[in-house]
Amino acid sequence: MDDSTSRPRKESRRPAGRSVRGRTTGVRIVTRSAFSVFLLTACVALAVLSVPQMRKLRALKEELARAKALEAHVEQEKDQKRRDLNAIRNDPAYLELVARDRLDLYREGEKVYRIEEK
Repeated sequence: MDDSTSRPRKESRRPAGRSVRGRTTGVRIVTRSAFSVFLLTACVALAVLSVPQMRKLRALKEELARAKALEAHVEQEKDQKRRDLNAIRNDPAYLELVARDRLDLYREGEKVYRIEEK
């Protein structure tokens, strides 16, 4: 009989479970590290790309605030002019006051004092 068939063979290799587990753990660590680096790089890139946009947004908000302030000022002037026009059309005393002031007129016996700004 042959010796090889009668005796069980000794294997010189390591068990398959340990080496696969070891390689899997190593691959897992490398994959997690690579994902972490990728995620960090993506966050930094997003932050760097958003800075100019944030500045532009801030400038546009400031411009909008100035435009709204100017609009409010113009609306106030418009309302004042509308009240003046209404008073001139409907109030004879106000019309006389404005006319005398603009034309620099006064009644007999009246003293007018003018204070002019420099």
